Amino acid sequence: MAMALLTSPDVVVVGAGFAGLSAAVRLTTRGMRVLVVEGRSRLGGRATAFADAATGETVDNGQHVLMGCYTATLAFLQDIGAIGHVRRQPTLSVTMIDRAGKRSRLACPPLPAPWHLLAGVIEWEALDWADRLSLLRMATPLKLARDPKRLAASPGETVETWLIRHGQTERLREMLWRPLALAALNQPADRAGAAPFARVLAEMFTGDTAAASIVLPTQPLDAMYAEPARTFIEARGGEVRTGATATIRLSGVNVTDVEAGGQHWLPRAVIAAVPWFAIHSLFDGRLDAIADIVERAGHMSSSPIATVNLWFDRPVLDEPFVGLPGRVMQWVFDKRTVFGDSASHLSLVSSGADAIVGLPNDQLIALAHAELLESLPPVRSARLLRSTVVRERQATFSLAPGQPARPATETPVRGLFLAGDWIDTGLPATIESAVRAGHRAADAVSREVGHVVAAASGR
Repeated sequence: MAMALLTSPDVVVVGAGFAGLSAAVRLTTRGMRVLVVEGRSRLGGRATAFADAATGETVDNGQHVLMGCYTATLAFLQDIGAIGHVRRQPTLSVTMIDRAGKRSRLACPPLPAPWHLLAGVIEWEALDWADRLSLLRMATPLKLARDPKRLAASPGETVETWLIRHGQTERLREMLWRPLALAALNQPADRAGAAPFARVLAEMFTGDTAAASIVLPTQPLDAMYAEPARTFIEARGGEVRTGATATIRLSGVNVTDVEAGGQHWLPRAVIAAVPWFAIHSLFDGRLDAIADIVERAGHMSSSPIATVNLWFDRPVLDEPFVGLPGRVMQWVFDKRTVFGDSASHLSLVSSGADAIVGLPNDQLIALAHAELLESLPPVRSARLLRSTVVRERQATFSLAPGQPARPATETPVRGLFLAGDWIDTGLPATIESAVRAGHRAADAVSREVGHVVAAASGR
């Protein structure tokens, strides 16, 4: 905790997820006094952790995975001294178990991009030669997607129709592209828009060889980044408050004040780093200047994630994670990466889980267990000890064609900026999008008020 309450912050950041904390850290490094206010009792927003009542383990509210192309996120972790809390593959390597139970491995060698992907697919025994050769047809669309000024997909085009238009076979779509789309977009390929997916693929497969590698947390999410960020901010004169619901009061194109827990502040800038579904309840007063932003946010649909945690009487998985393409639970993660070799805790993730998120817990658990029994033979001789279900009904915003346009970080209100994965970064609702938006907001604050803060402090 901070040694003293911060009574006159230069900047107030509302929201303590990846976006808010990354913005606060960047501003703190530039000498600004930053107050972070979080309404929940714990840090992390939609990427947080909580204590499991029966086991005592700290359980994430869903498995969160980073990629090697998450350059802003990895830089943020480096800044706060938490880069050692993740483990990064040298290159993409993933085991997939198809619906017939056949186990295979896509392993990309350390070749320059995109040849590493092509070489990995050529050696992937899950595919035949027609599947492998169809990958060559993706070279041009991925190159187009690297340029944000170019149109990588037609307006209204879904991921599935985009992939079919570029000659991707059914088998390659099922084994590679659909799992990636679900993981990155949190929506099925026949519903999600193609443009953000093309952007993700371009960053993964046309940049650095390690850009497509999987980066797994080795700590629960609160210890992985949230608490290190709090420590970093407060060690440099800032403050992070939890359990304090904030209200930003506006008058015309000005911020009147920020209030939380009975205290009021009039900072030089405010960053609203809350999700799209919470933005309408954040403000008080005349909202004419941001009425369009609030209205669009209110019409953004959400897409859920369901996570089933299973504890067995013995370890049943021989690697950190496997993909289960074509199943309801698309990925399985072995939590020994976090809790050590004696753990027997698996997390099964269903992205784009509209069809199952409303099922009772016992049905979700039975479904997840049944899919494990089909795909992982060691589960058949193991005893299930305990199970929990975590639902994030508003895990991400929808990327289906026809959704409202995402806002920029700047607003018509002087000194008011937005951050969050839903800000228009060009990326889907990922941790990387949240951190890039946080950095953009911090940079915008620095441009607008940084010189005033420096002059006031004598710097």
